[in-house]
Amino acid sequence: MKKSLLSVLGLSLAMAASAQIPFPVNIDTTWSATTVWMPKSPLKLQVLFVGGVDTVETTPTYGNPAGKTVAKQWHDFIGFTPDKAAGTPDLGWVSVNHEMIQKNDMIGDGGGMTVFKLRRLKGDVLEIVPQTLNDGRSGKFFNVDFTNITGETGMNCSGISAPDGRIWTAEEWLAGSNASVSSGLRDTADFTIGVTTPAGFPGFNGKTIKKYQNWNWMVEIDPKQAKAIRKQYNWGRAGWEGGAILPDNKTVFLGEDATPGLLVKFVANTAGDFTSGTTYIYKHDAPTKWITVPNDFDTMLNISKFGLRNGATMFTRLEWVAYNKGNGKVYVTETGNDNPGNAFKATGAVAPHLILAYKNRYKTVNGSDFPNSDAAAADSVRNGAFKDYYGRVLELDLTTNEVKTYIEGGPFNGSVASKPVSQYPSVHLSNPDGLNFMHVGNKDYMIISEDLNGRNWGRTPAEYQGSNQTICEAYLLDMSIPNPTFSDLIRVAACSPGAEITGAIALDSKTMLLNAQHPATTNTYPYNNSLTYAISGWDGIPTALNDIKKSGTATFSVYPNPVARELNLDKAMDVAIYDINGKRLKVYRDVNTVDVTDLASGTYIIMNDKGESLKFVVE
Repeated sequence: MKKSLLSVLGLSLAMAASAQIPFPVNIDTTWSATTVWMPKSPLKLQVLFVGGVDTVETTPTYGNPAGKTVAKQWHDFIGFTPDKAAGTPDLGWVSVNHEMIQKNDMIGDGGGMTVFKLRRLKGDVLEIVPQTLNDGRSGKFFNVDFTNITGETGMNCSGISAPDGRIWTAEEWLAGSNASVSSGLRDTADFTIGVTTPAGFPGFNGKTIKKYQNWNWMVEIDPKQAKAIRKQYNWGRAGWEGGAILPDNKTVFLGEDATPGLLVKFVANTAGDFTSGTTYIYKHDAPTKWITVPNDFDTMLNISKFGLRNGATMFTRLEWVAYNKGNGKVYVTETGNDNPGNAFKATGAVAPHLILAYKNRYKTVNGSDFPNSDAAAADSVRNGAFKDYYGRVLELDLTTNEVKTYIEGGPFNGSVASKPVSQYPSVHLSNPDGLNFMHVGNKDYMIISEDLNGRNWGRTPAEYQGSNQTICEAYLLDMSIPNPTFSDLIRVAACSPGAEITGAIALDSKTMLLNAQHPATTNTYPYNNSLTYAISGWDGIPTALNDIKKSGTATFSVYPNPVARELNLDKAMDVAIYDINGKRLKVYRDVNTVDVTDLASGTYIIMNDKGESLKFVVE
């Protein structure tokens, strides 16, 4: 488990001085292994959209009339477009990607997206708002029409939820031929840009490409009318996963989910108009840290090859990209790769943080510093010697254009792979994928979601994965913590067995949305389907989140636990006792025994004068 969520709650003494504190986020180890897990009250879970069960309204497609059909599954990205109309009770429109590709006469071949609108009722309960769109469709859930506007879409993974509510979906899993996408695509005729695609790309309209080459772009949609707008041919074709648009409404950052993967930037000539501008690829050893991509179609079709030929910086699977308005920096998840093989033999440059990570791994394994130069360490990475089991979160400083590791995944101890799951570390960060930010009170929190590349090397907590189940987690990180590590993460949710937890996005300071992407079919209904669900009530717990102690395990112990009469401390100290809702009940000075006979049966918190806390149970 992550720090501060089980026996060590670590509430600070500043909180102890308060007569009442909000409920601390807290793991319950008795949760059902076949459902989505989330914290206890006041946080509340609500399932909003179930893939394979809920029906979506469709447009006339492939000669079939408009109608309705069951939604696709494999929910991934979640975008949110606020409703800014004066006096509206509605929150806004939610856009959900479907990474699953399949042939579908009504939704369209390939992948897809579903959109719906939300409003909040009393008690933070969310309601799907019925709508009637301009094309005449009426209902609650709407299929996004790609087929009739931009051609089919595929492998819809992450995307971009821009500050002004504009939404892009990322077409990942780079296709190399029509045959490679034949499982989800029937029409393999060449595609001509500008026939159904709106104009606006000088030098691109009228180009004819192979059908598979019309996949793997960023694609803008209109969530209010559930239809595609355009594929961003001028941002390049690659295995895009995530992206972010800065508040200037001109600068876009994109992450390529590949090994090697590239970090790409686009800067529009005019704010809000992304049809013209300049594309760049990150190169850490270039004078400006960026190399310019020619704005010609052949280069854009093969932007990764262009970058590698020109020495671009190579990463191991860049995934989601997020901008933190609190400090003005950009963050990127680098999921890692267990078996990079010869991928780094390309002519690109090995990222400095990967060289450092390799040297740290060498020291852990061998007990001594890497004896050679950084160039030699880079060669080791090129030769596949660095198996990046955990990945990390990267930070891009926009003032210096330097990319560095913000949180390294792990822990790696050199022998954990041979240990049974029961001995795996409870504090860890494994294969971060989804990334976003949430602002609660006066605090900024990073939201990190896992997509496990494997279960070995300590990547799974022992307490609920001893049965060989893969369960991914989502965490919050207080952005005010200097030089954070994975030990500073607060676990806030765990996903249905077999599923990737993804899509995390804050609607506001009250509600976070998440997806369970591809859960095991043996799970309890509806957790055997892809889900979009809400966790609400975050505005009720800012103090508890803010003040979770950064230290780690408490330095004192109590016994017996459970207790009926007297709770013994292993040494004399000042302590306070709180109920599970955070209300202070007792204060003691310099004691080693506490009488609890007047406490009702239940769970309590005891805190010492260092701000370290433990839970105990009164029988």
